[in-house]
Amino acid sequence: MAALSSYRVFEVGVGPVTGIAGMIFADFGAEVIKISPQSGDPFQDMPSFPMWMRGKSEIRLDLSDVNDARALRENILTSADAMVTTLKPAQLKRLELDKASLLHAREDLVIGYVSGFGNRGPYKDYPGYEGVVAAKSGRMLNFSGVADRAGPNYSALQVGVHATSQSVAAGVMAGLDRRERTGHGSAFHTSLLRGMMPYEMGVISMAQLQDKGILQRPRVQRDRSKSMPTLNYHPVRTKDGKWLQLGNLLPHLLTNFLHAAGFDEVLQEEKYRGDPMRWDRDDLEAFRDRMLAHMQTKTLQEWTDCFVSDGGVVSHPYQTTQDALSDPDVVTNGHAVKVDSGTQLGLLANLTETPGRVAQPHSVKSLDTLPVQQRRSPTAPNTQKTARPLEGITVVESATIIAAPLGAATLADMGARVIKLEPIEGDPFRAMMSALGASKCNTGKESICLNLKTSEGQRIAQQLAKKADVWIHNYRMGVPEKLGIGYDDLARLNPQLVYVSANGYGPNGPGAKRPSTHPIPGAALGGVTWQIGGLPDENEALDNDALRETARKLLRANEVNPDPNTSMVVATTAVLGLHARRASGKGQKVYVDMFGANAYANWDDFLAYDGKAERTPVDKDGYGLGPLYRLYECSEGWVFLGVINARERNALTLAMGVDTAASDLETDLATKFKTKSAQAWEAELTQHGIGCVVADEAGPPDWFLHDEHVKVENLLVPSVHPEWGDYYRLGPMVEFASEVTYPGTELAGGSTVALLTELDYEADVIESFIEQGIVRAA
Repeated sequence: MAALSSYRVFEVGVGPVTGIAGMIFADFGAEVIKISPQSGDPFQDMPSFPMWMRGKSEIRLDLSDVNDARALRENILTSADAMVTTLKPAQLKRLELDKASLLHAREDLVIGYVSGFGNRGPYKDYPGYEGVVAAKSGRMLNFSGVADRAGPNYSALQVGVHATSQSVAAGVMAGLDRRERTGHGSAFHTSLLRGMMPYEMGVISMAQLQDKGILQRPRVQRDRSKSMPTLNYHPVRTKDGKWLQLGNLLPHLLTNFLHAAGFDEVLQEEKYRGDPMRWDRDDLEAFRDRMLAHMQTKTLQEWTDCFVSDGGVVSHPYQTTQDALSDPDVVTNGHAVKVDSGTQLGLLANLTETPGRVAQPHSVKSLDTLPVQQRRSPTAPNTQKTARPLEGITVVESATIIAAPLGAATLADMGARVIKLEPIEGDPFRAMMSALGASKCNTGKESICLNLKTSEGQRIAQQLAKKADVWIHNYRMGVPEKLGIGYDDLARLNPQLVYVSANGYGPNGPGAKRPSTHPIPGAALGGVTWQIGGLPDENEALDNDALRETARKLLRANEVNPDPNTSMVVATTAVLGLHARRASGKGQKVYVDMFGANAYANWDDFLAYDGKAERTPVDKDGYGLGPLYRLYECSEGWVFLGVINARERNALTLAMGVDTAASDLETDLATKFKTKSAQAWEAELTQHGIGCVVADEAGPPDWFLHDEHVKVENLLVPSVHPEWGDYYRLGPMVEFASEVTYPGTELAGGSTVALLTELDYEADVIESFIEQGIVRAA
């Protein structure tokens, strides 16, 4: 029985956010009823539209017609388990599909409301397009330096759509899980703006810590847009002109690379002994030049064979998204699958006992031809309603750095109790970036530091597994079994356990046992190639300066997004696993990986069929995708203009006096925008319903910390850190209740003693464990 086969979901929305969420529901068995305008979804010309419509019944209605509106509401009230919608508040109120009206009539309904900027703040009426939201929230400043010009750079990969669609899917499934346990429905809100939050990696805390005197302010501000890559994360060109991305974050991985690549003799030189991060700056730059030259002594395939054979080197070639459709790890792990029309994204996750199925193409129906479905009463007795849907669910996370930990933190924000198992020395991410990133990825968790190489440490972990609903780890294949926390070990103790394995490449294929870090899927799945406007010319001769500059641009384009992209899939998958457990009566092993998650982040182009339009390239100067969807320099500052439909084009013509069909439109707009400041253009054009926003006001950390809209939308929430005291952190991806308190991050081992006490260990035994190095307490 598929995980979601007992549910009917109404998708009363347009575009890819609710579209992708609905696709996930359909892939795992839900009956999805897609409600479109009579002319069809206005985004139906997107090349990916056939994919995110798969498995659905599309019904076209005129919601301005009282009969159609009444029929829709009646069907939702009599047969739906959940509804997701992009309708605006005024429409919802008129149709009586707002939260108050629906939950009054159907207390057990689960409802997800989706917007661009939210429904309360000053930007609530701005067009909610990815580019507009990304620019306004400062994301395009993250890519300054990719193009050879000053100012913000267009952010190509549509991470807001990806994160928000995953949040919608996770929020609906979490709400349905609570309904099964308590009998209560719920409503939540999320937005594309919330979808930008996972990509702010905790730096929002830096200014707050500087104000408190905990961190020193730098004496000289460094222009990071011009920084060269670290050796760990360096792109390198090979003999045949192709580029290879390295991703050896941790010291032992960098050592593996230096050895496998043949640098042993160089490392014997006095100046290159010890930690490369502590080398003299001039010596480091000299080594960089030697490395760039040396990596051109073998072809891409020769280096790949060498590093795959070694097994401990993190690397992957740069590819386009279309190339990635035939990548061996992608294909073997089912991330690209054959359908009648061509190739599409595979399933979000590999549920080994109750697998989903890539659904058939959508069909157009009418409301009166829908199968009659009686509303299913929740199985649990009506109990007290909880503020957040995952209250009562326990998650144990045995993972490090970003991808899996941030996914578990997302579950904590939805109410789950999350227990983090850390090495004795703590998650290594705590020692990086003044622990700012670790503070982001570990909010709301109880931490216990365990030595899993000891039998007693393994027994403690196993006892925690007995109490858990979900176990999440990011070890390489085979490692959990060596530590006594493999699926078979834990399932014997807790057959109901949902065991989520989140690694780099997936359980099958040539990369199954290889490590991975965020630049690898960035290079492999095509996001970086799109960001920089295409792969570098393999036949162009590059001197050392050109090699350095190309490497710098590639890594500048290869920012951290593949990790949070994976985090969002980890969270969705964990909640999906709870439904699979209910459907099958038992737990199971579930696989997700960074390649599959980042295939989903490339949703717009991760498919192929005859006649499919090519992905619109980013122009060489990094402005955007065309005259009506790009950055423009103003007399002061920069704006991003996002004009999509006929109404907006007409409005732009009236407001700026331009012919939107003219061949010289781009030049005309560039000239006109330079006549006023960016602030003036935003104030003027947004009054006409045109997506035009300041794009260089502040980077994401400062913007989220200081913008008034963020506060009104409850995106910034007060919290407490054991060393920092009171501070502000970003809030939940889905908001079920506005009055909830969201905890900060514990110190490593902050709950060690409390958790061992809960497991019935006596105080003297706990003290003995600490002395023996079996556990560590903060």
